[in-house]
Amino acid sequence: MPPPTVRDIRHIFLTPRPNVALMTAADLLGMTLKELKADIEDGAIVAVSTALGMRLSKEELIALAMEKWDQSVIEAALGEDAATVMPQAIRLVELRARVPRYQRDVLRELARRDGTSVDAVLTRELEDVASAHADELAAVLPGLASALAWPG
Repeated sequence: MPPPTVRDIRHIFLTPRPNVALMTAADLLGMTLKELKADIEDGAIVAVSTALGMRLSKEELIALAMEKWDQSVIEAALGEDAATVMPQAIRLVELRARVPRYQRDVLRELARRDGTSVDAVLTRELEDVASAHADELAAVLPGLASALAWPG
């Protein structure tokens, strides 16, 4: 699968339209229309019925992009516009941590296996932790609930 283009990312995040045609969505996501329709049939992707036919909502398209590509790639493509389309709580920040060597090695191996970055693996795992403790953490972390619900 080819990496996303800056044009594709910017189109997904910056389009003022509430939804896009399936063919356009497939093209932007780097997949075939057949693959997209199969994912819709399986329930992995939610399409909406409009007067113009089946389409993907902007929120669904953004969610798919966030799952598919490293957020650092997305934020780099958006540049200064990232601040206008992504809530501050979602934006990337640098984190320095000291962990046991085996944990570092585990993160590196998972990233290698998944063809992604250590940042992406750690983000995915921390998302699971945040979701598991969302009720108690939302009471002390303003914006957590909306961050976990973004983009939809």
